[in-house]
Amino acid sequence: MRKLWTCASRRRVSLVVAATCALTLAASSPIYSAVRGGHARGQTSASHATSDCSPAAAREVVVRLHLNDPEVTDPVLKVLCGAFTGPQSQTMVVSLRGPGNTGMIDWAVFQWAQGTWQYLMKRHQAAVLTAAGSDIRETVSIYRAGDPRCCPSGGRKARIWHWNGTRLVAGPWKQVTPGAATSGYFKTPSGNIVCFHSPGPKDDPQSALVVCGIKSGLKPPPPHRRCKEGGYAGDRVVLLVTGRAHAPSCAGDPGPFVGLRHARLLGYGKAWSGRGLRCTSAFKGLTCRNKVGHGFFLSRAHWRAF
Repeated sequence: MRKLWTCASRRRVSLVVAATCALTLAASSPIYSAVRGGHARGQTSASHATSDCSPAAAREVVVRLHLNDPEVTDPVLKVLCGAFTGPQSQTMVVSLRGPGNTGMIDWAVFQWAQGTWQYLMKRHQAAVLTAAGSDIRETVSIYRAGDPRCCPSGGRKARIWHWNGTRLVAGPWKQVTPGAATSGYFKTPSGNIVCFHSPGPKDDPQSALVVCGIKSGLKPPPPHRRCKEGGYAGDRVVLLVTGRAHAPSCAGDPGPFVGLRHARLLGYGKAWSGRGLRCTSAFKGLTCRNKVGHGFFLSRAHWRAF
């Protein structure tokens, strides 16, 4: 009897152990975890956290791969996230700042793979980047010959970047915003003051502007002042048709002087006008006003806004 009881007991113990092992294996299986919320779900959350598409993540990878300008401490201007490199992919598109006040100068694309953000491509282009479904739309301003850096007059164009299975490929450019109807230059008789004027695109008449500056290389030169204060070789003053006059940053902008050779003469006592802007030339300097009464006075020595 003792022997039979022992054998039966052993069989019951074996069944208990087997059942326990089966439950343990089921709890650790992927199917069980996905249905019951076990271990695999915890791993997915951790992976999602490490592949975070954010300005902080973008800054880390840009600095780590030395893709930023060494003079820029905060290189990330904007981050665009999406499945741009295939279904279920995680892609990060980063717009990069340039030094000083140059704004965006480059953009780069990264794909999450093997537990890290991996570099795919970089473009040297200032652009507006948006999602077009699973594609990337790149929109840029069009500069006509003689346009100063601040004031593109050719409208805007866009193209689509599509993932072909191995890399991002750009489609053809298409004009999306028409350019300004007319634009050009005028100068005072002395040649010391040169202006660029643009009526803006047809769909945005409020962007009509005039940009005026003082010619470089004057003898004797005018007093040295910072760009934002105006009045020194290459400084500019900008006046929008509905805004106040202001001096833009230098940022390598040549100002209106690229059109000096082809600028028409605005004689003393004469006026130029267009799209709600009016500039009057006088021996003492140039005065420009917009349709809401704001404007500026500019001479070789100084400028002031009103």
